[in-house]
Amino acid sequence: MNNNLREYTDKFTDFSKKTISDFILYNSGIEYCEPHYSYGPKRRDYHFIHFIKEGEGLLEIENQKIEVHENQLFIVPANVISTYTANKQNPWKYSWIGFTGIESVNFVQTLIQSSAPDFVMNCSDVSFYEKRIEEIIKLNQNTLASYFKINGIMYDIVGTLLGECEIETVNNHEISPSFQAMRYMELHYHDDIQISDIAYSVGIHPNYLSAMFKKEIGVSPKKYLTSLKINKAKKLLTESEDPINLIASSVGFNDALSFSKFFRKELGTSPTEYRKDYN
Repeated sequence: MNNNLREYTDKFTDFSKKTISDFILYNSGIEYCEPHYSYGPKRRDYHFIHFIKEGEGLLEIENQKIEVHENQLFIVPANVISTYTANKQNPWKYSWIGFTGIESVNFVQTLIQSSAPDFVMNCSDVSFYEKRIEEIIKLNQNTLASYFKINGIMYDIVGTLLGECEIETVNNHEISPSFQAMRYMELHYHDDIQISDIAYSVGIHPNYLSAMFKKEIGVSPKKYLTSLKINKAKKLLTESEDPINLIASSVGFNDALSFSKFFRKELGTSPTEYRKDYN
């Protein structure tokens, strides 16, 4: 085991529940790298930020090679392939947080739009983030109390980062229509919305939205909305005793029958069978 690596990974929450949370920590840690240590290429299901305390290295992402040094941070969005390598003579020492959730996409997009070059930002108080991540590591207990304390620290890290970098909330005219569409779906998945409704909400043609969304997000708007409804339905089926017709209404279906057909088509089982198997 690497004695220069200390980390925490949340084992309290199932990953399926993490992705439908608003904003939740996935993992965090501190590592003082060996010379020329490299990680990747990898694609991960969650976003992460590395805060460079000392040293330097190379971030390879989206056909870019970016030198990153002390008092900087780099951001890697979920599902983006990246490799990062410590310098051979002056390897970096860094801390990091990994996170996911519905709101995390907007946060990452805001950071990237504020970075230059893309994915890298200057950071004047890296020691603050290492100290807070050290607190998370020390709280590494699989209890509800530590879970809330740890995510409280994570929110403090995010809030401090936004404040330190003087990042203002990006208005809707500056955010890509794809991300506006994601936000619309996240707020209205419980309604009987169609792709035309989503496109109208962001002011572009449905065909243009579909092409742009697929390019930027990696899936079609329809697939994204389907996954959102399925994940919300699974959560309600396993964490509540709500009748099927109420769950159907809660994820945008007018009746239990149409919801059950949709659910079976996507998962190969009925809502009732899914609930029974899970319990």
